[in-house]
Amino acid sequence: IAFADRVLPGGMTRLEVSAPPNLLSVVHKALLEKISYPCKVRYLKMTDRQNGQLPKPESYVAVEISKEQLRQATEDFQDLFYEDGRHQLWILGKDNEQIVLDELGMMYVYPDDFLFREVLLQMGWSTEKHEGIDTRDYVMVHFRSVADEQERQLFQRFGLTRWEG
Repeated sequence: IAFADRVLPGGMTRLEVSAPPNLLSVVHKALLEKISYPCKVRYLKMTDRQNGQLPKPESYVAVEISKEQLRQATEDFQDLFYEDGRHQLWILGKDNEQIVLDELGMMYVYPDDFLFREVLLQMGWSTEKHEGIDTRDYVMVHFRSVADEQERQLFQRFGLTRWEG
């Protein structure tokens, strides 16, 4: 597990977390335990597995998602969340902390906070600078057919609504 800490324009801070595929779900779930609930979920669909890349990403949102609902979704939709490159998953905590899991498997955690750093340190997070997946010139992503049904179920379970914001 490697990271980079960044200060963004305007002073916002974030952690950029890269985990190997076999630890991606473990790290993501551990970070989600530290946000405040109920949370908001944004599902940013970038690719349709059968029709290819969308001309413009489609944004869907759900609000008032409980910790247990999100925890269960991370179990039920493993293939969609952690092995399929069709989307980004944005989780916004009640106190405005945010965890973004992008289509390449990179995680962006806002703000750079000791609660998140503590989780990563306990998991063997390296404080040495490493090349993250986000800096590579080629990353293979998969579009899993089993994730089609998981995506449909996620939309139904959370009542995801199209958002043009």
